[in-house]
Amino acid sequence: MSVIAESAHVIAAHQRQIAIIRAMTPTERLQRALQMNRTARELLAAGFRHRHPEWAEAQVKRAVADRILYARTG
Repeated sequence: MSVIAESAHVIAAHQRQIAIIRAMTPTERLQRALQMNRTARELLAAGFRHRHPEWAEAQVKRAVADRILYARTG
């Protein structure tokens, strides 16, 4: 496995992102997490609708839930 060195601007951006998150209140962090979850679900749903225009909304919602529930990495 090869290791790709991160460029200085990627490292700086990551450090800035960490600083922003650390400055948030717990409520703000939770709101951001919920917003990211909602966005991920909306993107998944849009993808399913695009690939399966014949599906009813209930089928789309079920597919999104299944994708999240049974998601695997690697």
